[in-house]
Amino acid sequence: MFMGRPKKSESGSIPTRERIIETAIQLFAQRSYDAVSVRDITKALNLNEASLYNHFKNKEDLLAAILQRLNDRLINPGFSTLPAEMFQSEGPFDLTEFLITGAKHFFSKADNDILLTWRILMMNQYRYESAYFSVKTHILNTPAGFFTDILKKLHDAGKIRKDTDCESIGRIIAAIFFDYSFRTNLEIAWENDIDEDKDFEKLKNDFQFIAAGIQT
Repeated sequence: MFMGRPKKSESGSIPTRERIIETAIQLFAQRSYDAVSVRDITKALNLNEASLYNHFKNKEDLLAAILQRLNDRLINPGFSTLPAEMFQSEGPFDLTEFLITGAKHFFSKADNDILLTWRILMMNQYRYESAYFSVKTHILNTPAGFFTDILKKLHDAGKIRKDTDCESIGRIIAAIFFDYSFRTNLEIAWENDIDEDKDFEKLKNDFQFIAAGIQT
């Protein structure tokens, strides 16, 4: 149920713009983007339609803001460039442990709003340019670029084989991340039980397979 009264946070009332985004996420994920009107959103919040247009040009602008929020809260922080010094210490570098630790930290940040936004993204990537752009740039290119950069730094530090194709392996690791994300969100959407420990063990096995082929 949606309530029109402003919700509270530790710092006070949630701003109207944020309330609109949160309500739209819920409605878009439940009914689909096309099935929800601006009136549906404002009615759920006990607002008039003009209040929404004070913050967003139209419904597609609202969708773009929701997708940008996903990028700002999860993708950018999760895949920010790491300093080369991290990979230059003496001794071997445990790539498997590095990847699985990073994966656990990354996926721990995926709260319910992010999972619902992911669902919205998957449903609308073929129909709306903002969703297409978000998938291509933030879901596909950003993680692949992040892992490629890590592998290049490991390569420069002599931690992986000289003949490693960093870009190809980077895309493979990113694809493994995407596969885990997709499977997890699918099970959550259907309210199925998830064995997180078992799933992370499978993810670790995938990373071990890759690491075994490229580490010195």
